Amino acid sequence: MRVSSNQYHLTTIRNIQQSTAEYSKLSTQLATNQRIQNPSDDPLGSVMLLTLNSELTKLDQYKSNMNAVHFNLGQQETQLSSMVNTLYSIQEIVTTAADGSMGQAELEAFSQELSVLMPAIVDLLNAKDGNGNYYFSGSLTNVIPFERDAMGVYQYNGDDRVRQIAVSDNSSVPGNIVGSALDPGANFLNEMQTYLDLISTAPAGGVGDESRDMLNHISGFLATVSGEITRIGGTLASLDEMALGNDDIALFTETLRDDIKVVDYPEAYVKMNEALASYESSLKVYSSVSRLTLFSYV
Repeated sequence: MRVSSNQYHLTTIRNIQQSTAEYSKLSTQLATNQRIQNPSDDPLGSVMLLTLNSELTKLDQYKSNMNAVHFNLGQQETQLSSMVNTLYSIQEIVTTAADGSMGQAELEAFSQELSVLMPAIVDLLNAKDGNGNYYFSGSLTNVIPFERDAMGVYQYNGDDRVRQIAVSDNSSVPGNIVGSALDPGANFLNEMQTYLDLISTAPAGGVGDESRDMLNHISGFLATVSGEITRIGGTLASLDEMALGNDDIALFTETLRDDIKVVDYPEAYVKMNEALASYESSLKVYSSVSRLTLFSYV
């Protein structure tokens, strides 16, 4: 087969350009440690990278959600634990006041202590985070949960919405405790205020029956608050387990992604030298042949 001079020139130049392009691509890969510079370098690998990066982004969001829930529930758990400690102190005083032998002087002393401890329960139920958002008002975080109306009766101003936070593809956890679950209808607060108003007058007949009734209310409220603390503990424990599982998935995904996108240095280095050798060889041959003419053989 005869090859024209023009065809030879075009073929040789094309080979030189291909070698140059291959050398440049491999040099860039080695410099950036990225095997895929353009989708055309590896179409299937590029699609897989998009999928894996999307998965890692999703896992990062789940991790962020978990951290937010962990912090928020941890703060609420702190408020509830303080509430339990205060309730134990109130319970001890009311138990003593239930003794019918308590005189007015003792009842006045109890009244002074309770006038500090009982409002502390209200303060804890109305606690706010560092951004000024109320913990226990549901989704209405800018509304004070428990407040007395014009008649002096406590009422709940928040809503019943428990925020469900996604922590995996198929799982979500409650992100908050609502005040209506802690004290439905603000019944305990109103019973507490009624008892405080009564003992403040230090009735001569004592407050034995009323104190025993109040102890029942305290026990019920304690059980509710303690139950929420237990539930928070269970949620936080499950979050810790899920976080470990997500970390394992993220590590596997990152390893797979790196296997696809990161350069195999020994292989790339060998190919780059081959491209360079091909370029230099083609250029040398082309340079020599291009100088030949028929006169060279005359």
